[in-house]
Amino acid sequence: MNLLNKTILGVFILVSTQQSLSQDCKATLKINSDREDIKIFINENLLGSGNNFQAEIELGNHIINIVENSIKWNSKFFTDTIEVKDCSEISLSYSFEDDFLLNTDPQNAYVFRGDSLIGYTPLLLRSNFESFSLQKPEYRSEEINLSEIKTNEKIKLDFIGEEDGESFYESTIFKILIGTAIALGASTAYFKLEADKRFDEYKVTGDPELLSQTDRLDIISGATFVALQINFGLIIYLFLSY
Repeated sequence: MNLLNKTILGVFILVSTQQSLSQDCKATLKINSDREDIKIFINENLLGSGNNFQAEIELGNHIINIVENSIKWNSKFFTDTIEVKDCSEISLSYSFEDDFLLNTDPQNAYVFRGDSLIGYTPLLLRSNFESFSLQKPEYRSEEINLSEIKTNEKIKLDFIGEEDGESFYESTIFKILIGTAIALGASTAYFKLEADKRFDEYKVTGDPELLSQTDRLDIISGATFVALQINFGLIIYLFLSY
């Protein structure tokens, strides 16, 4: 066999070997998840279940479906498309953890995980959060374990700040001033009406005693009206400074 024939034969053997190795090449697919009750479909074929799955797949494109094996109406699933170009290992991870709504009374509390601020209540968390702390000015800090909280439960924060004083509207002085204002207003109206009545009689009879009574009643009505204005001024002053 001359040199040319040997060369051609060597090339043919090399190409055939590479094609054979390429046809036999398969990639290792590993799928990890946080749930045991899942089913794994590749190209619509059920190939396994569990949270640690491993299989060999051929080169090319593959559609992967990870389905939560549960009867609840909102079961989760994932769909991925992968392209296998060589015989290397492919690792995929999926999380089926449920979201958890963290809420407090009052709201807008700081949520810390360790030393990191992760948000303010109400806050949507992954249920793999084991523990965290709640902080809010004038309220007692709380160390919370997520496993101890019921779904939709509001965490009550204890107030440790200073209580607000009694409002002006609830104070005794306000009630006294309002009562006094009503009495003064009624007195002013009464004495003014009586003065007008006496004056009308004076115009008919010309009796000077009626005119004298009119003057006295007008003075009393004026005095009670002035007292009423002072009373209202005191209410406004106390309202602004209470």
